[in-house]
Amino acid sequence: MKFIAFILIICTAPVINSLSLDFRNSCNCSELIYLNDCIADSSDCVWNSYTSECTETACSSIERSSHCLQSSQRCYWYNKKCKNFSSCESIPGKSQSECLQANIYCPASNGINCFSTDFLQKCSDINDPDICNDYYSSKGKCMWNGQNCIILKSCADLWTNSTKSCEQSGCYFDQYSYQCRDMTCSQLELQSQCELGAPTIGPYLNNVIPCTWDTNSGLCKNAKPSDYSVDQCYTYSARTYHWGSSKPNRGGCVPCESFIFSIIIVSLMTIII
Repeated sequence: MKFIAFILIICTAPVINSLSLDFRNSCNCSELIYLNDCIADSSDCVWNSYTSECTETACSSIERSSHCLQSSQRCYWYNKKCKNFSSCESIPGKSQSECLQANIYCPASNGINCFSTDFLQKCSDINDPDICNDYYSSKGKCMWNGQNCIILKSCADLWTNSTKSCEQSGCYFDQYSYQCRDMTCSQLELQSQCELGAPTIGPYLNNVIPCTWDTNSGLCKNAKPSDYSVDQCYTYSARTYHWGSSKPNRGGCVPCESFIFSIIIVSLMTIII
C-alpha cells in the first residue's frame, strides 16, 4: 500500500505543483462530468440531458471568437466564423498574428498558411528587430536587446532595454520602484480580473497564474487549482481543471489530464495486486 501511495504522489505532483496553467491541458467536453462545468459561459460544450453527458458543440454553432479559439484544435476562427479544424496547414495566415487570431495552437506562419508550435522559430534565429519584438517562440516572447533577439525572461528586461517599455501582457509598471515587474495576483484589483488569473510572459500556452478572490479582504491572492470550490474550479483554472464528480458536494477540483494518470495508477495496482 505504501508503494501504491508513493506512485500516486509521483504521478500527480508535477500537475498539482505547477506554477502556471498550461492551455494544452484544457478540458475536452467529454471530461466534464459536472453539469455546471459543461454549460458554463466559458465553455463551448453542450449537455445531453438524455445520457447525462457533456458533448462537443459543432464549430459552426460557436459564435464567439474566444470560444472558438478555446476549443483546442477542433475549430479555427476565420472571416468572423468558426470553422472545422483539419490541420494547421489548412488555415490561411500571412503572419504569426493572423495565425494566433485563428487558432492559438497553430502560431507559426510561412507567409501563406499557419503551422503548429513545432515550426516556431527560436528567438536567437531572428535578425530583424521588428519581427523579434512581436514574436512568440515556443519558450516565450522574444525581445530585441539592441544587438540580438533574445527570450524575454522577465518584465524587468523590458525596462533595461535601450527602448524602455512596459507595454506587455503579463507586466505592470511599479511607480514606487520605477520598474517594470512581472504581473502577480495581488496586482489584480477587480474580482472579474482575478477570476481569469494573472497573465505571464511565457512560455507559450503556459502563461496564466491561478488566483482566487478573498472576499474578506477584497484582495486577489495566489491559489492552487486543487483548492478551488465547485463553482470556481473550471472557470478559475482557465478550463484546465474540472469538478471530479457529478455532485457538487462530492469530489474535488482535478486536472483534466488526470485521466491519464488514473490509467497508469490502475495498471500499476493491477500488476502489484
